[in-house]
Amino acid sequence: MGNIELNVSDTMRYSRHDHMNDLQLLLMYLDMGKYKEARKCILDKTAEMQQLAMLQKLCMPLTEEWLTTLDWRYPVFKSHLHCDIASKIEVQQIDEVLVDYLERLVQDVIPKIDQYAECQVEITVRTDAAGWSIQMTFSEIHAKQMNISENSSLLTVEVCAEEGQWTFIISGQLGGL
Repeated sequence: MGNIELNVSDTMRYSRHDHMNDLQLLLMYLDMGKYKEARKCILDKTAEMQQLAMLQKLCMPLTEEWLTTLDWRYPVFKSHLHCDIASKIEVQQIDEVLVDYLERLVQDVIPKIDQYAECQVEITVRTDAAGWSIQMTFSEIHAKQMNISENSSLLTVEVCAEEGQWTFIISGQLGGL
């Protein structure tokens, strides 16, 4: 369940593997005459690629890389990304602090996941003219308390607990930076 360090070659290998799986699934549906399923497969993959393209509008390359490679570096996670990016951030200091926090967050979450479970992670990234937020909801969490605080003036963290899942909302302001 540990962190895997990725270089460009590793990233390309993981990406090729994922794309090959998607193409094989599509081919299987076509071979079986399941055209509705094949169409859904294409639409799902297209929507996923659109979300990744939207993430680039954030203009935070470290955060984009971290979110994009989460599943590859930590195979215990299966993430789903949704983006609503109306304003770019372009503040390198926020990018560095945010990635450091996200890395510490998953390091603290991993020991609280059932070792045989695949932890679903719903990630929503939003920005507008006034601020930004990243909401991460982890499922399959078995902990009575998780409070991973942040001591930065650049971001605020809110933790919400429900049965079997934890939600972390990391946010900050854009105006006046």
